[in-house]
Amino acid sequence: MRHVVKTAAALVLLASVSPAGAQSPPVVNWGGPYVGLGIGADWGSLHGNAAAAGTPAGAVAGSPAVPGSIVGLHSHNDTTVTGGGQLGYNYQLPNNFVLGVEGDIRGGGPSNGTTLGALPAGFPNFVPGDHFSASSDWNASIRGRVGYAWDRFLVYGTGGVAFGNVNMTANYATRTVGGVTVPGYSVSDSGLMIGPTVGGGVEYSVTPNISVGGEYRYSDYGNETLHIGPLASASGTGGAVATSAAHGHVGLDDNTLMFKINYHFGAPPPAPPIEMPAAAAPLPPAAPRVFIVFFDWDKDTVTPEGERVIEQAADAYKSGAPVQLKVTGYTDRSGSPAYNQRLSEWRANNVARALAALGVPRDEMVVAGRGENDNRVPTAPGVREPQNRRVEITTA
Repeated sequence: MRHVVKTAAALVLLASVSPAGAQSPPVVNWGGPYVGLGIGADWGSLHGNAAAAGTPAGAVAGSPAVPGSIVGLHSHNDTTVTGGGQLGYNYQLPNNFVLGVEGDIRGGGPSNGTTLGALPAGFPNFVPGDHFSASSDWNASIRGRVGYAWDRFLVYGTGGVAFGNVNMTANYATRTVGGVTVPGYSVSDSGLMIGPTVGGGVEYSVTPNISVGGEYRYSDYGNETLHIGPLASASGTGGAVATSAAHGHVGLDDNTLMFKINYHFGAPPPAPPIEMPAAAAPLPPAAPRVFIVFFDWDKDTVTPEGERVIEQAADAYKSGAPVQLKVTGYTDRSGSPAYNQRLSEWRANNVARALAALGVPRDEMVVAGRGENDNRVPTAPGVREPQNRRVEITTA
């Protein structure tokens, strides 16, 4: 457990120092709600014992009690496939840190079992052939997340509370009690276990709405006592025969390594940038110039024609006194508003990076996305209009 906590702390520390090496802000806004699916591996340990105390099997009523008999479930690791779903919400800070909360539920978990062979002296309440098994069928968690966004990646640490079920079944073999044969029978019980969980992961934004990633977590669910008795009793020629109650004591801890895919509904569109009034100049400023870079449908990649337009904008910037460039992305009205908002941000950031590569300082640009707002050619929703898929570079 200490090693896992140290690993999670290292992930969070790595995220906290990442800004020092970052050269540009991320092109993805991770804010907003999301929902997704996951599949992976679960490996862990169900350990414990079955115990019975009281009057030994086969003694007549009134016989003195004997000390408890304990049969151990030997600890071992069991690996299974696990899968389920998750939902959550992220809030992205201006410094690119991301805070969030996530809940998930998974199916599958470890199992364990033992069958009694020849018993030594001191086990009066069990017989050879008694079988005890334990399993966990599902687990869930509610966790906080702290991460850092860079380019299209999100690296995060996570921790919270985990929940899991545990089942225990005792299959008692046929036995003779007071001279009477008692057929075999089964007793089972289940319970809910709760404990801490901690881990970390990384996500990659494939599109403005789809991300994939991997996550590791360690969970310690503690211990639970289950009732798997009483043992059978019978009346023989020697009189009524009493037997003892039995209990199972089970502990659970496990590890999960998950591949996850999430659908992000998107953060609300940002407000238009606030423009500060320019200081009075002795000469009137030059008339604004607008350069338009067009994009293919549902793409954020700059075309060769777009690269030539960006070169013209960079030359215009370098030909006179430094001015602030507005780099604003737009989309047509096909697709959802949330998707179009994120796509417009991707387009604007890609154009801004191309300008920076040509010598235009990034701090001289105001980069924003306006989604499907302010169409050059008004259309109905769902229409693919090439004139609306654009980034405008304004030298003012």
